[in-house]
Amino acid sequence: MKKLILIISSAFLFIACERIVEVEIPNADPKLVIESQITTVNDLWRVRLTLSQPYFDQDSANGLSSAVVTISGTDGSFVSLFHQDTGMFVSADSQRCMVGETYTLTVVYNGVTYVAAEQTPDANPIDTIASYYLPDNNGFITKGYYVFIQGVEASPEPGDYYLFKAYRNDTLKDDFGPLLDDDQFGSVSYLNQNFDIFNIVQELALGKTPRPFPFVVEPTDTIRVEQYAVNQKYYQFLVDLNAQQSRSGSPFDSPPANLNNNISNGALGYFSVVNKEEAWIIVEK
Repeated sequence: MKKLILIISSAFLFIACERIVEVEIPNADPKLVIESQITTVNDLWRVRLTLSQPYFDQDSANGLSSAVVTISGTDGSFVSLFHQDTGMFVSADSQRCMVGETYTLTVVYNGVTYVAAEQTPDANPIDTIASYYLPDNNGFITKGYYVFIQGVEASPEPGDYYLFKAYRNDTLKDDFGPLLDDDQFGSVSYLNQNFDIFNIVQELALGKTPRPFPFVVEPTDTIRVEQYAVNQKYYQFLVDLNAQQSRSGSPFDSPPANLNNNISNGALGYFSVVNKEEAWIIVEK
């Protein structure tokens, strides 16, 4: 009986010690968020303007409509962008970037001028896109059909940075996050420069496997690959962005922080100028 009373008393003691602590998370003033990418492919130029939101505010971002937005280039171009909807500003006509030229985005909002600039990197087209069947498990790679590309880096010297996007039947395959690659520790592996594309069977027999895009495909699938040659700063922005989005709440996560970008006056986001190439294939048996 005394033991039972002791247990009950202990339980009440723990309940009495329970205390709810309310943590106040300060809200900073909203900042301008600028998102834009222009490429070497002829297309409308777009700039999205929104305001940052509190951490626990999951509502959709507020799109802005009143701003002056222009993009100018060292090639003599000067393009005004006009508000369309949901914070999107669009050029009246299709435009394209020229390799080696620098393009400057200027946004005037609430009396403050925000500026970002990047130079268009060089790149080579995708030489070949092909598929092959891997009959046995090879390490972490499941057997099945895979697609890979072959190309040549823009420069033999280190300093090439790439983002790849792969679409299976018009659906972007990003299960593993962004497909980023660089040549800081050798060649760009997604370009498979040292694989004999004209003798795939013999290469596989020698144990040489090209680096494919990380998903299994099926015969008759249409696969489209987009290759983006990007600048080093934008490449690092994408690496850091992926790290922030992949946070799991573990002690090993990188601390949450605003990403370094190329926009002046404390705005968030990024203005990227990239060299875009693409290729497609219908997978065969």
